[in-house]
Amino acid sequence: MMVGVLLAFATADARAQGATDIGASIDISSYRLNPPVYPREAIEACVAGTAVLLIDIDKDGQRSQAVVERSSGYAYFDQAAIEASKRWKYNPATENDQRVPGKVRIPVDFAEYDGCWTAAPDVEARLAAASLKEHPPKWPAIVAEQHLSGLVVLLIQVDKDGTRKNVKVGVSSGDHDIDQAAMLAALDWEFQPATLKGKPVRSLLQLPLPYGQQEAR
Repeated sequence: MMVGVLLAFATADARAQGATDIGASIDISSYRLNPPVYPREAIEACVAGTAVLLIDIDKDGQRSQAVVERSSGYAYFDQAAIEASKRWKYNPATENDQRVPGKVRIPVDFAEYDGCWTAAPDVEARLAAASLKEHPPKWPAIVAEQHLSGLVVLLIQVDKDGTRKNVKVGVSSGDHDIDQAAMLAALDWEFQPATLKGKPVRSLLQLPLPYGQQEAR
């Protein structure tokens, strides 16, 4: 969920400077391929947090050091973020078309482990029908242009008060833009919580979303 934020940091630096002055940035592909390892202690404790790293990048695009600018509140999350930053690739800053050292600020999000959420409630959480009608996924043009159809399955953590805590793709459509459209729509939806023995509980909702020809069925 934080990739869009990462891009915002990089593009904001670029806009604030001249056409030939660009701030240091992270290689998004390397970030996606090398996610931080979720610490075992966090799995057992069922906790979440976000660590914000400030990383020094030399003129060759190499990470020289990384510090925790804002702690997640848990030392093991902070350390896992630091370790992950060693595996990422970076782009150096430029000034007047010359490579120069720079800094990049990166938030690293650790969502609660899926196993912390009730797997088998008596009544599953539900997406409010009115919410889906008001905020349907805005599928990319390629769906209509190429007559594509299929399913995206989202995994959504719904708290016992019905609030959404986290959303990710459980089963991909095979197309990044289609998956992103589903996830963006989910950010505006409202939910009814699951119940266990008559009481609301937090749960992991598996929500299939059809697109294209299947959507109309």
